[in-house]
Amino acid sequence: MKKRYGTREAIVVTTLAAGFFFGSPHTSEASEKQNLDPLRYKHYQFDTKQELRYGHTGFNVRFLQFELHKLNFYYETIDGYYGVSTQEAIKRFQELYELKIDGIAGEETLEKLNKVISEPRPSFYTVGNEGPEVKQLQSKLARLNYYRGLVDGKFEGVTEESVRAYQKKFNLEGDGLATEETIDHIMKNKNVRGLTIKKAPVNTVLQQTNTNTKSDSENEAAEVTVETIEAPPVDAGVISIAKNYLGVPYVWGGTSPSGFDCSGFLQFVFAQRGVSIPRTVPGIWSQGANVSVPSVGDIVFFQTYKPGPSHAGIYLGNNKFIHADSSDGISIGDMTINYWQSRYLGAKRF
Repeated sequence: MKKRYGTREAIVVTTLAAGFFFGSPHTSEASEKQNLDPLRYKHYQFDTKQELRYGHTGFNVRFLQFELHKLNFYYETIDGYYGVSTQEAIKRFQELYELKIDGIAGEETLEKLNKVISEPRPSFYTVGNEGPEVKQLQSKLARLNYYRGLVDGKFEGVTEESVRAYQKKFNLEGDGLATEETIDHIMKNKNVRGLTIKKAPVNTVLQQTNTNTKSDSENEAAEVTVETIEAPPVDAGVISIAKNYLGVPYVWGGTSPSGFDCSGFLQFVFAQRGVSIPRTVPGIWSQGANVSVPSVGDIVFFQTYKPGPSHAGIYLGNNKFIHADSSDGISIGDMTINYWQSRYLGAKRF
């Protein structure tokens, strides 16, 4: 959603002159071109034979940050340093345009970036528009819990109503049109608010785990390991997406609707809500926020064929979860049956 040249970019130049938006250069190359004028460099194209990655500095990094900002991927200081924020912005760009997600601005990524920044963009998006920019908007609205539809890049009625609801909440003009002002506000919004959902009681699962073989003190210690630590708001929207794939077969290493394994299914579903999670079950377990009792939309974990978390699914409520079963494919499991109850490890939230 590239910013139009004119008023918006005059504002950028003003902040540049004030020394606020563009930080201090990190190399002599950056200092030579520290007055990065978007009008002067509006036809700039990246050299695709170069590679920009974590730790790099200079004008090319500054301009990379600048273009990522105009495309709504980067909202930190444009300082010419390729740090974590720039790396994550590149990953989001790569994910949206279905490139290899490695956080490195290499040949393929820079070629796509050159193409994207050279394409004309509408001044607003409305019903009938479609493409990666709309998908980016839907993904962020989903993260903010204003959008409940498929993140498919098609601006239809559901997207329009989501945009209108957001505009009403924040007193923005537009009446459902995704204007530059609205898009900018949405993409800068870091307040992922989530829904308030009554937590389903599954304490019995934790309390009954291996009670015949463990002492009371050991059971108490096991419960302590899943205490809530700054968990984000629960996102229940993932379950409606997950249920769309009931019946899809299990495929080892599968990451698409033609076949999923358990972590591939989770990664795919959460991506539809704009949430990036690791590819493996142990990785998901290590990065999620602990919750003592799962709510609808949380990820529940089990120890199956090896020590530690080796299987996971999405909690549906009432002790049910949806997962990629090695025999039944995408199906709904019951956490109260002995197999799952005895192997339950805990829940995490993203």
